[in-house]
Amino acid sequence: MRQQAAQTLAVPDFRRLFESAPGCYLVLAPDLTIVAASDAYLRATMTTREAILGRGLFEAFPDNPEDPGATGVGNLRASLERVLCSGAPDAMAVQKYDIRRPDADDFEERYWSPVNSAVLGPAGEIAYVVHRVEDVTDFVRLKEKGGAMEAEIFQRAQQLQEANRRLRALDQVKTRFFANVSHELRTPLTLILGPVANLLSDQGLTYEQRRGLAVVQRNARLLLAHVSDLLDLAGLEAGKVAIAYAEADLGGLVRQVADHFTSFAHQRHFAFSVEAPETLRAQVDRPKLERVLMNLLGNAFKFTPPEGRVRCRLSAEDATGRVRLEVADSGPGVPPTLREAIFERFFQVEESGRRRFGGTGLGLAIAKEFVDLHGGSIRAEGAPEGGALFVVEIPRRAPPGTAVRTDTAERAAPPPISEPAEPPMTTPGEGDGRPLVLVVEDNPEMSRYICETLAEHRVATAADGQDGLEKALRLRPDLIVTDVMMPRASGIDMMRAIRQWPELDTTPILMLTARADEELRVEVLRSGAQDYIIKPFLPDELRARAGNLITIRRSREELRARAEDLRRSQAELETAYKELETFSYSVSHDLRAPLRRIDGFARAALEDAGDELGPLGREQLQRVLAGAASMGHLIDDMLQLARVTRAPVRRERVDLAAIGREVMSALQRESGGRRVEFTTTAEPMVAEGDPRLLRLALENLIGNAWKFTGVRERAEVEMGQTIRDGRPAYYVRDNGAGFDMAHAGRLFAPFERLHAAQDFPGTGIGLATVQRIVRRHGGDVWADARAGVGATFYFTL
Repeated sequence: MRQQAAQTLAVPDFRRLFESAPGCYLVLAPDLTIVAASDAYLRATMTTREAILGRGLFEAFPDNPEDPGATGVGNLRASLERVLCSGAPDAMAVQKYDIRRPDADDFEERYWSPVNSAVLGPAGEIAYVVHRVEDVTDFVRLKEKGGAMEAEIFQRAQQLQEANRRLRALDQVKTRFFANVSHELRTPLTLILGPVANLLSDQGLTYEQRRGLAVVQRNARLLLAHVSDLLDLAGLEAGKVAIAYAEADLGGLVRQVADHFTSFAHQRHFAFSVEAPETLRAQVDRPKLERVLMNLLGNAFKFTPPEGRVRCRLSAEDATGRVRLEVADSGPGVPPTLREAIFERFFQVEESGRRRFGGTGLGLAIAKEFVDLHGGSIRAEGAPEGGALFVVEIPRRAPPGTAVRTDTAERAAPPPISEPAEPPMTTPGEGDGRPLVLVVEDNPEMSRYICETLAEHRVATAADGQDGLEKALRLRPDLIVTDVMMPRASGIDMMRAIRQWPELDTTPILMLTARADEELRVEVLRSGAQDYIIKPFLPDELRARAGNLITIRRSREELRARAEDLRRSQAELETAYKELETFSYSVSHDLRAPLRRIDGFARAALEDAGDELGPLGREQLQRVLAGAASMGHLIDDMLQLARVTRAPVRRERVDLAAIGREVMSALQRESGGRRVEFTTTAEPMVAEGDPRLLRLALENLIGNAWKFTGVRERAEVEMGQTIRDGRPAYYVRDNGAGFDMAHAGRLFAPFERLHAAQDFPGTGIGLATVQRIVRRHGGDVWADARAGVGATFYFTL
């Protein structure tokens, strides 16, 4: 007894299990009455079990009356009818099927992905149909949003193109800008540097405040140095720079300028030596000679690696009456072929995209101009330390007759632009779900600024293009923000390398650069960048563009996952479809024998005992014969469809116009006198294809035109040729019944009919056969029609 009770308790409550299932399920009787629904389905459709059970499916869920183009009911009914006819599952494309809101007369827009499956009874009959749906409304809207974002990106790219065009026009007034505007820059820079220096003298500043002000001071001084270079260049071009000779102590000048580099040498662990006489009097333009020495020492310290050597030596050459100044370093040196070119304006030894060191390319050019004004010389050689050696020689005395000031007051040279400390390389945290951004920037302060701007995301940093590639492969970021000009590998080199890796092929790249020329912009976009920002930029703009690219990337990943799911579903459907074709082929053969017996016995009974059966009996036998004939046509069409699918395609030159005329002639002979006006081109319509299969396709197309023009007093059928997408397209046009193009998607499915059988008989397989033939030839078939006007069927091969 206890064992029996335990067994009773172990029986699952299948109704509760079904209703609690997480998916959206609806169970329908064969007459499409709702017999069961899962809780998830009720929630998704905003209804109750009591409100829909026992009602017809389309009574409970009608089309939205406010949407004249609604196709939900029609498409779902067609799918369910296919399941009821074949017993095979039917997966539908995503459908727009609006749902009525509770206690309201309006509808809510919804999108669904439905699958309908049959449940068989004990005798193999269809007992129920399970209608399963997935609400994909959010997915569809996200896809639409991603398209809008891509349109915005395209619009931004056009805006950048227009901005670059204007920058090219501004380039034409470069010299005037150098001469006039650079003067105006000195005043605001002075008003920046002065107050910043006062603020830095305050001992009560926090570390972050002092660090921020130091960044402002360092970059304002750098900008002032560049402005001074531009002013000097404008003056030199205009011939307005002259030498103002004065008595000066060059030994003191060299030591004073060198003192400004001492702390920098200590920071970089340089061996920095200065050799100069205690006093070396000369008649020179002291400010200009200071600029020469500042530029030479600045270059030496910039290009020398840590723990390297820099040497500065001043000496007098009594035999020639000249002064010799040497600046040597242990850096990479200057190739012999470039030792003349480095004194040209804007010249850079390194490739523009892979520069390790900043600069305008004016320092050495201005130094040479100032040395030339002194009547001296400057040259580059190889240094004993292994790097570059710059030798300056100038006369100790001014040219005869030149005015020389006796004022020996000496001003202090401005301190050099010191190098900021490297920012700490960040290590992004994992597991918090935020997008990961990889910032590739060789300027430490700019790298820190970008990281702080994008602090809402996880951020990792890389110092150059090579480092960026390695970290991108390891971290797989959601976005890469990179500079263009960097050492080892430029931003463009890194992008091209990244696009060679399939796992990084879809990673968006946002390019930052100070260069605004259109050529670089085009190269950047062609190399694989999704967006492009010119420095300086607003933090909000960087955050907005980065956020858009991350959103689009994640949307595309979700779409790709959905597409893969759809691909698998399609493959499963194709397999099931092939199995159904094989089944149809086998069953059709098996049906022929009993069908022949039915037809034969019915005919014999009608001939031998027709008088005894009476009018009613003869009418019943006539119906049997008509049904047998209709089934015979259906079997023939099914076998034909199966043969078309499996038969090999034999290609040769075929005149489609000639085949069309033969098909129409046969129809007119068989019609018993019906006349149809048939026109076709006199020219041959020659195509490459299988003559037997193409004849079958034209028999179906022209046969359809013949059938549906039966409603016309004057029937017209035309066959011709046109061009579509650069290739021939053939057509069959009629002035028959036509159809509503809203249902065109159902035309080529087997057993689909757009007209009542009593009006236009047929099996609904002819157009499906045409589609199979055309697709096996690598072509496509489509239709254009108007209800009551006529239809045109096009196909390519």
